[in-house]
This record gives sequence, C-alpha cells and structure tokens, in this order.
Amino acid sequence: MKRSFAVLTLVLILLISACSSATTEPPAPTMDQGQVEESVNATLTAMAPSPQEPTTAPTELPPPTETPEPSPTATSVPIEGDPATILGEPDGVDTFDAKGNWTLFDNDCFKSEITGGRYLMESKGLEGIICWEVSWPLIQNFYIETEVYMPETCEPNDRFGMLFRAPDNFRGYQYGLTCDGQYYLTLWDGEQTKVVIEPGRNDAIQVSPGEKNRIGVVAFGSEYLLYGNGVLLAGALDNTFTEEGKIGYFVRATTVQGFLTSYDNYKVWLLDDEYIPPGATPPPGTGEIPTPEPGAATVTSTTYVNVRTGPGLNYPVLFVAAPGATGEAIGITSDAGWYAVKLPTTLSSTGSGWVSAAYVVPQNTGGLPVLPVPPLPPDVPAPTPEPQEPTVTTTDVLSVRNGPSNQCESYGKVGVGVTAEAVGISEDGGWYAVLVPEEYAPDGIGWLNGNYLNASNTENLPVTESQFCP
Repeated sequence: MKRSFAVLTLVLILLISACSSATTEPPAPTMDQGQVEESVNATLTAMAPSPQEPTTAPTELPPPTETPEPSPTATSVPIEGDPATILGEPDGVDTFDAKGNWTLFDNDCFKSEITGGRYLMESKGLEGIICWEVSWPLIQNFYIETEVYMPETCEPNDRFGMLFRAPDNFRGYQYGLTCDGQYYLTLWDGEQTKVVIEPGRNDAIQVSPGEKNRIGVVAFGSEYLLYGNGVLLAGALDNTFTEEGKIGYFVRATTVQGFLTSYDNYKVWLLDDEYIPPGATPPPGTGEIPTPEPGAATVTSTTYVNVRTGPGLNYPVLFVAAPGATGEAIGITSDAGWYAVKLPTTLSSTGSGWVSAAYVVPQNTGGLPVLPVPPLPPDVPAPTPEPQEPTVTTTDVLSVRNGPSNQCESYGKVGVGVTAEAVGISEDGGWYAVLVPEEYAPDGIGWLNGNYLNASNTENLPVTESQFCP
C-alpha cells in the first residue's frame, strides 16, 4: 500500500533573475554508496495560474573533460538495483500524449512544446543562462525519472535535465547531462550555484546524437542519488532544500547556437520510509523481529523498511526490517498511516517501534487500539568540529544515546545532515562516540548508530567504552 496524495497540477515557468556572476562552492561529501487515488498523467485538466514572465541567471560548472567514445548500445536486461524495477508501479506518470500538465513558452531563453508524444525544449542560445519550467504537485521524498534524448547538434558543455525540490520560483536542484555525456548535480540558492556532485562519466550514459537515456534521482531527506539507465552513478548529502518542492525540466546553452532536446515518460515514486538506496541487499543495520504468536495481529514488510521510535520521519530510526519480516502489531495511528510493533529491548529500549503502513501488509489488525503519538525527543546540538578533526554526518534522524546500543538511554535526537566531532568508536565498530554539550550528556559524550553515518578521517579513533551503559 502506498499513501495517497491529492493531485495538484502546478504549471509555472521558473527562471532566476540575473544580478551577479554565480560562484561555486565546494561539493558536498560523496557517498559510497496508498498508491495514489489517480495517477498523475497527461489526461489531467490543467489548473495552472497564468504564466509568469521568465527571468534569467548565470550559472557556472567546472569545464568538461575530453569527449569520450560513444558507449555501447544499452540492452533490455534488467539492471540489479534499478529503482524503477524495485519500486514497482509509479505514483504518477506523464506520457506527453496530451498537454494538460504544462504551460508552453516561446521567449528569449527557450521554447517548449509537446508534440509526437514528447516534451521538446529548445535553448535559444543565451550563453551560460539556465532556463527551467515546472509542473506537477509539490513532493518531498521521492524517486523521479524521465527519458531524455541526446540533442542531434550541440556543444560539448551544453546542459539539460531535471529540476527538483524547487521551494519557490527562484531556487532548486538541477540533475543534468552535458552533451558529451557527463552527469552532475547542482543547486541554485537564489544567489549562487553550488556544485553538489562534480561532473563525472559512466559507461551507462549513451552519448551519441539522438540516443535515449533514462535519468533518475532519489531525494530522501538530505540524501541524493543519481541514476543513469538504472545504474547508480553517484550520491551526496546536501541540506539546503529538504522540504517539498516543485519538479520540471531545464536547459542551459554555452554558446549562441542553442540546441534542442526532448523528454518522455516523466515518472514519480513517492517514498514514505523505505530504506534507500533502492536495491540495497541487505542494507546495514538490519534487525530480526521476533516471530508473533499464532493468531496475533501482525504486519509483514514488503521491502527493506525503517523501524522508528515514533510514527513519522522526524523520529529517530532504530533499525531496518528486511522484506518478509513479520512482527506483532500492538497499535496504529489515528490516520492508519503507521503501525506500532512489539520489539525486544535489544532492538528498542521502549519495547516497541513504528513502521510506515505504506510498506507492510497487515493481518488481523481490525481491533488494534489507536495509540497516542509519543512526544518527539528534544534536539541535541552538535558543536561545530574543528578543521581536520574526525567527523561523522548523519544520513537519517538518530537517537543520541548514553552508550553504544539501542538498549541505552536516549538524550534526544539529531536531525539529518548533522556533522559532529567523533572522539571514539565502539569495540564492534558499530557506534561512534561524539561530542555533545554537557547540559545534555553528563560526560559531554553521546553515541550514534554507525549504520546511519558517513564518517570522515576516523581511521585512528580509539575504541571507547561508555561509563553509563555497557
């Protein structure tokens, strides 16, 4: 079951006002690694406001490397880890068989039209200017993908692709390809361009004129994963825009010549609390849920799904339940969106955890009580680390505990994308000791689950023991 959302068709042009040259910031740290009531599709009636006149803004990226030879023709063999295969039917599709979801433009920067079952976007050759147009509902955590056809004629560093998480008409992320086959991720924050993922190459990207590429991006909290033809290309963390935003397309020319590209099959999958990246088998931190007694109310996971301390993405994650894991359901939220599951104290100090109803199959749950929503733990601040010190950065909301175990007391929580100075590691290597203010922890030390951290410069951390919780 996937949660439903109200379809809201927004069709606006989004181009940024030019006032000064954009500057480039260092890239973010890279990583190693229900169903809607109606599909959003081109048969929807457009409910768009009047188009706004576009403005423009310069944007800069590192120059591309030399043009590679064309990649081999892609095959139709399913690719392991392809989100489109793993996530099943999308929550929304635009096949561009009709024009209802888009307002089309012909201005100084670009021209757009829908014809022959494709969305065509032509750059008019405004050098270094990014032009975009948005549509569809506001969404927050998702996998989106589209098919894009390489231009027949263009300069190596001409760019095009998808816009997403645009909080308004003047900012947003851009996942793009260059005409010579590089992928990259940037954002425009209203004042400057930030490179989130540096330009890179992968043999999965087809570079010949007219070739079709299927590009997709996972956005979950502050995590971003780029896909090309089902292959994971790169990932990064960035905390600039993590709330819901608009999605669309963009083009950017590097010369006055301009170019034409086309798109097809824009698809959206909403992600409630499924573990990412899609296809992780198994992800770190997978926990075993006890087998329920016969006849008990149960929920069975349909995929890898996070188990949290409360019913929402702003509650800390405890562990990941594997596909097919069945637990005893002991309660439900008033909106039936989350189930409480009985757990041993080795997995949860409270003896319970919560899972999203979007990724479980219930059985015998008709008489479950509606449980009160537990209060959110307080936020525990992390002092800014000194340069070159060992650090860890969170990839999900985590409990800050007084020892290296889910059985240990929680001081509170830290959010997604928080960086803390690491001062130790548990004997099994699964938990990190980090500095926190003494008003939260008597010894100034808190413990974070290493399965949800990106570590930097931590190779020489000492093995540390907790004085409060073994």
